[in-house]
Amino acid sequence: MMITMPKYIESKILLVIEFVVVNSLYLLSIITYYRIIYNGPGSPLDYPQLRLNNSENPFDSNHQPAQKPPEFMTIHTLKLNQGFRYCNKCKCWKPDRTHHCSSSGKCILKMDHYCPWFSTCIGFFNYKFFIQFLSYVAIYSWIILGITIYIIYNLLVTEKYKDEYLTINLILLCVISFTFALAVVFFVCFSLYLVSKNLSTIEFQEQRWNYRGGNVYEFDRNGKQKRLANIFDLGVRENFKQVFGDSILEWILPIDINYKIANAGFKNGINFKVNEDVYKRWCENAELQNQLNDQLAEYKNRVRREREEYVV
Repeated sequence: MMITMPKYIESKILLVIEFVVVNSLYLLSIITYYRIIYNGPGSPLDYPQLRLNNSENPFDSNHQPAQKPPEFMTIHTLKLNQGFRYCNKCKCWKPDRTHHCSSSGKCILKMDHYCPWFSTCIGFFNYKFFIQFLSYVAIYSWIILGITIYIIYNLLVTEKYKDEYLTINLILLCVISFTFALAVVFFVCFSLYLVSKNLSTIEFQEQRWNYRGGNVYEFDRNGKQKRLANIFDLGVRENFKQVFGDSILEWILPIDINYKIANAGFKNGINFKVNEDVYKRWCENAELQNQLNDQLAEYKNRVRREREEYVV
């Protein structure tokens, strides 16, 4: 690109601007690429407190953990009535939004997906850098596409093609930048949409297909079923701050905002802020479900007793 462009750009000022902007984006892309790999997604195994004891069998006779989860995990965990989650394979506690990745062979904090291009998972600690990388590449591709189209258009309009040939490098650069611009911008838009909703790709798919009970429902006064909102959705602005940080520099530059420290509040991939209104409705829904289950159990027991009495 730096060999092909200067041949067609006559303005030195425009050439300097192009050099600074394009190379800055290229440098940021390289930095975020390596930060995705270096930081990693994060795992409960990174926290010794989340590991079950090191004995050969950390589970009791009922296949339940023989020890209780640490307080810094349970204080904000959405336990409801399902109990605290743990992983039999990793032998560790699983905080909210944690999933076991078969490709990585371990549990991943706020797992989004496994990316073969980086040969690693995208999770809590590298999710920001992943989106920034896509954004840098998309902007880089669109700028290169715009410059190459302008150069080709200028050559055709001014009829300079009669005196000089269009190099194959310029044509290839235009085609490749067009391909990347279209492909990557789609992933950027989808990723930013998920950030605005505070959803990971896995959570999005679970809600869409109701996989593993991803949807939670409530009933209105007319008995009509209604899906409850995402409990982690705090509003668009707050959702973006959760991923990118509080300042403009943190949004634009690859600055790390999270810490692999157990007591780091909501910046460790273990604890997450929740929408209190939605959480309240989740709890009410869970209590109603428990009441319904108790009533069904009581009804079955009554029917069973009546049948036994009838047989006697």
